Amino acid sequence: MNYKGKIEIDAAALDVWEFVLDVDKFASCMPGVEDLVRVDDKTFTGKMRAKVGPISGEFVFEAQIVDAEAPVKLTAHVEGKDTLTNSTMTSDIEMNLASEGDTKTELTYSATVDVQGRLAIIGDMVLRATGAQVIKEFFKRLRNQITGEAA
Repeated sequence: MNYKGKIEIDAAALDVWEFVLDVDKFASCMPGVEDLVRVDDKTFTGKMRAKVGPISGEFVFEAQIVDAEAPVKLTAHVEGKDTLTNSTMTSDIEMNLASEGDTKTELTYSATVDVQGRLAIIGDMVLRATGAQVIKEFFKRLRNQITGEAA
């Protein structure tokens, strides 16, 4: 599954960049993420609870920053396994920041998500809709937290 989009944030690109690199702040925007542990400056582990159609799952994951060009581009890779269904998930994510003056930033994102196992059997339509809802909620929380801090 592929997801792409963009949002505008009423904050300077450097403020957005610093927020995104703060693992705890970033994770607080992601629905269902808990037990986050920093392994090193580029790697962290945690778990994410999610419900896909009639099946609930808990993915234990490892996320790694693959490339970072401050304050312009961030690329990450995530791998996880659902402890209930033994389904696996991999994701490659890219975020790009573009300044729009001193107080606005355009954040564009693209993510490729691959789910294998029982959760994948549910079907692309249900997984795609669930993923879209999680992304929408994530960026809503991200925008609210960043603009709240900037105010």
